[in-house]
Amino acid sequence: MNLRRFQSGISSRGVFRAVLALTGALVLAAATTTVPEAPKANPHAADPWVLPVGEPALPEGEPAAPIRRHCALCHSFDYIATQPRLSRTGWAASVEKMRAKYGAPIPTNDVPALVSYLVKHHGKE
Repeated sequence: MNLRRFQSGISSRGVFRAVLALTGALVLAAATTTVPEAPKANPHAADPWVLPVGEPALPEGEPAAPIRRHCALCHSFDYIATQPRLSRTGWAASVEKMRAKYGAPIPTNDVPALVSYLVKHHGKE
């Protein structure tokens, strides 16, 4: 077999026809594609589903102020409210871990107030 004839086995006209056919198929597919409609309201459904408003409230005023100031930077109030009950030692260790290991910006003079609040509302004492 002639090497030149082998190299030119597919003519440029054949390549052009293949590209033209593929382009036509893509244009036809795009023209027949429809955008899906938004789902229709279900008349048999109950009230529309909505997210609950707000989060569990921490007590207002001074007792929860350190929690709002420091813990709520990283934790939701729901997360804070659902923590396991720990002893004073456990809560002190937990607050210290947040400061030392995770870099929580809690001043040393606010630690006793945080621990007291956590022990009172989520403690074992």
